[in-house]
Amino acid sequence: MGNLTFSSNWVCGTVSNRAVSGVSLNLILLFAIRRFTKTSVGSYKYLLTAFASYDIFLSVLHAAVKPRPIIIGSIFGVTSLSEDRRITSVYCACFTVPFALMIIHFLYRFWSIRYPHLIALFSNKRFVAAISTYPVLQFVEWYMFAYYGTTGEGPEIGKVILSEESARRFEKGVQEGWLIFNYWENGVFQPKPFLTMIGVDIVMVVSFSVAIALGARTFYHIRSADTISTQFHILQWKLFVAVCAQTFVPLVFVYIPYAVLINAAFFGLPVLSIDDAFMVLTSCFPAWDAVVIILLMADYRDGLLGMFRKKKTTMTEPTWKSVSTVAPPSSAITSVA
Repeated sequence: MGNLTFSSNWVCGTVSNRAVSGVSLNLILLFAIRRFTKTSVGSYKYLLTAFASYDIFLSVLHAAVKPRPIIIGSIFGVTSLSEDRRITSVYCACFTVPFALMIIHFLYRFWSIRYPHLIALFSNKRFVAAISTYPVLQFVEWYMFAYYGTTGEGPEIGKVILSEESARRFEKGVQEGWLIFNYWENGVFQPKPFLTMIGVDIVMVVSFSVAIALGARTFYHIRSADTISTQFHILQWKLFVAVCAQTFVPLVFVYIPYAVLINAAFFGLPVLSIDDAFMVLTSCFPAWDAVVIILLMADYRDGLLGMFRKKKTTMTEPTWKSVSTVAPPSSAITSVA
């Protein structure tokens, strides 16, 4: 138990550092998007701007809310320092929005290679407003799952167990604000958390399926394209690799931990310290999201590195000028002699 308490304190103590990293890296990415995006990228830069801006929001949100997930036996619960179920539900819903944005990202990539004439719609305000309803509806859906599909408002044995465990793990025990999945209360099967678990699993499977379908069709059309220039073909491959890598980040740092936490308690799976690791993964997600884009987008990577190289060259230039003007004219040497 001592090691568990130590790991929890370490996790909580470094949340602020990861929030600063997430905000800083995404601000750098926003600068790179504004400064180094080429015209060939087109309106795709607005999607990248939306991702970076939202990641800044998530970094601040995680640092402010400080979620506390705990699994004990067949009970899984998550709360926050606010001890308010609504705030915890908003937090959980907010971290699912990036995957909805990722599906829009895949749609953009698919249209750019298969239906390029439709790309202009992403510059249309009405279309942007319409397609923005998808991540909004995803947020509402996950909020409903979190707030209305769990227990924790009134007195129950699960809340007592989770509160006592939070007092052992953290410096301060949390009494209220719990979103609880107690699948077997007093040995009796509880249908409400089970149905919520099934609903969450269905939403995640459908989201994955849509992303995979769009990704597979995009891959097929890029590979079989023979009427586009070589330069545009290379650009499409680079952007496709970038969106696949960017999809991998929320999958590993958010969706898989969500699925494991919600399902592990029902199936009685050994969780080890996955509930503690959850806080680390979700708080690292915004920073890694920015790192992936900066590293894979050559224009941004080279542009940012070029700023440091240029600065170094500028700093050394006066030295060469001073050396070239040190030698006095030959007449002066003769007079001295």
